[in-house]
This record gives sequence, structure tokens and C-alpha cells, in this order.
Amino acid sequence: MEIEGYEVPEELYYTKDHLWARVEDDGNVRVGMDAFGGTAVGTIEFIDLPMEDDEFEVGDAFGSMESAKWVGGLTMPVTGTVIEVNEDIEDELELFVEDPYGDGWLILVEPSNMEGDLEELIHGDELESWFAEDIKSR
Repeated sequence: MEIEGYEVPEELYYTKDHLWARVEDDGNVRVGMDAFGGTAVGTIEFIDLPMEDDEFEVGDAFGSMESAKWVGGLTMPVTGTVIEVNEDIEDELELFVEDPYGDGWLILVEPSNMEGDLEELIHGDELESWFAEDIKSR
């Protein structure tokens, strides 16, 4: 779906700080930043991502991003172990804007409490109203 001019895939799960989570066919969870998050902070100048095998709980900072006007943490949408890091994104920061739901992903996680964690994320019927309200409040 499109909300306020931003692409927002309905099958994804979202955090309040605009990270998305997609359950892959193998049961792992791919994590990225949505189209609004990737543009709202301005041009991304630097990103720091975790190492493979790092373990995180929901809400933990797993990395950080910097733009000319913002520095902030990236928070885990699901508890689990990082099994892959998108090293391409560190060299091609424009992927955040050009392909946020494809090549612009950040990490792949082997979840340890996926069902419970996904229930706490924004998805389905609440997605459109949350996204539109959040954009207007900024």
C-alpha cells in the first residue's frame, strides 16, 4: 500500500521507529528500515551494524545510523541471533532510499521468540492509521 506518498508493504511488521521485519520462507527474520525512516533523517552518512552471531533482545540497539541532522540507534524488532549482515549497505548507503525493502535490508536474524515478538509489532489493520499519524506528527 502507499501512505502519504511512501510505499508500505502490508505483509511486513513494523517498529515505532520505522524498522521492518519480514519472515522469510526458512523462518528467519530479515530486518530493514522502511521508506519513511530512510528519508526522514536526511542523507545517511554512516551506519554501524552488528557482527554475525551477536545476540539481541527485542528493543536492544543492534547498530546506529548517522546523517547530517540525526544520530540514532537501530532497535531489534525480534529477539534472536544475527546470522547475516548486509555488508553492501555499509558501502552503498543510498540503498536505504532506492530499495528499502529489497537490497537495502540490514540484518538477518534467527529468532528465538518470533511469534510473541511479532504480536508486539505494528501490522495489519493498525498499519495505515499509525503510519499516517506518525508522518504528520513529525
